[in-house]
Amino acid sequence: MKVNLTKKKIAVIACIAIALIAVIAIVFAYFALQTFSGSWELTVNPEVTQSTADEVAEADRVFYVFEKPNRYGQGQWHICYDGGIEYHEYELLEEDSVDKINLGAQNLQYTITGSRLFGNAKVTLIYPEYTDESTGVTYPAEEYVLEQAKSPDYAKSAYKDYDIDSKLVGEWANNQRFLSYYYYAFYYTQTVDIRDDGVMVIRYESEDLGLDRFMYYAYTAKDGELTFSLVTDKDTKYTVNYGFDENGNLKFTNDVTAGSIFADAFFGDFTFYTAENLPAPTQATADELYYTE
Repeated sequence: MKVNLTKKKIAVIACIAIALIAVIAIVFAYFALQTFSGSWELTVNPEVTQSTADEVAEADRVFYVFEKPNRYGQGQWHICYDGGIEYHEYELLEEDSVDKINLGAQNLQYTITGSRLFGNAKVTLIYPEYTDESTGVTYPAEEYVLEQAKSPDYAKSAYKDYDIDSKLVGEWANNQRFLSYYYYAFYYTQTVDIRDDGVMVIRYESEDLGLDRFMYYAYTAKDGELTFSLVTDKDTKYTVNYGFDENGNLKFTNDVTAGSIFADAFFGDFTFYTAENLPAPTQATADELYYTE
C-alpha cells in the first residue's frame, strides 16, 4: 500500500512533534525545579561579610548536597566546608500551604527559582523572625541563598608528590577522646583512615553529641614522619612522628611543626588501634577524670 504525504501533512506532523518535545521539556524542567536533590553552594549568608563568589576563599566555600527524598519527603543531606563533610537528615513538608524544609533544628520556608535544566537554579531559605525570650530583642527574618553548583571532591585532593608507608595504610581508631562539660564527659570515637592514594580521612563520631564529621587531608609519610594539610589549604602543613608498639598499635608523638598545637589537637599522645584491638570505651564523669587520685 502506497502512502502519499503532502507537504501540508508533513508540516502538521512536524509541528505536533515539536509541540510534544516542548511539553516533555517543560514537564522535565518543572520536576527538576521542584526538588532539592543535587548540589548547591551557599552564596548569600547574612552571618558573614558578603563577598562575590569569586572572592570567597576555597576553604570558606560552603556546599549543601541533598540526596533524593523518599515518598514521605525525607532524605539525607550533607554539608561540605573547610575540607570537612557532616551528614544529616532533612524533611520536606507543608505548613499553612507554605513549602518548608526541616534541616534538623526548625522548619524553614523555602522557594526555588531559575531552572535546574539550564544550571541557574537558586534556593532561598528563610529563617523566620524571632524574639529572644531572655532579652526581649526581636530579630528580623533572614534569607540564605543557595545556588546550583558542583560540590568539591575532597577524596581526590592528594599532594602532587607524596610518599606512602604501607605499614601506616589502613583504618585506626581511638575511643578514649572526650569533651568535658561541667561534671560530664562526652566521649567520641576518632577514626583515622590513611589511604594509599595520598588522602587521609579523620572521622569524629558520637551518638551522644550528634557528631558525624569527616575531615579530609592530603598527606605524605616517610621514615616515621607524617606531614599533612587540609585539602582546602595545602600551603599550611603539619608534621607528627609516628611508630608502632609491640602489639602493632599506632602511636603519634612529637608534633614537630614549629609553633603549632594543631597536630597535637588531632593526635596528641594517643594510641590508635585496629578494629580487632580497640579496647572497650571508658565511661566516666568529668569529676572522676580530673579529680580522682
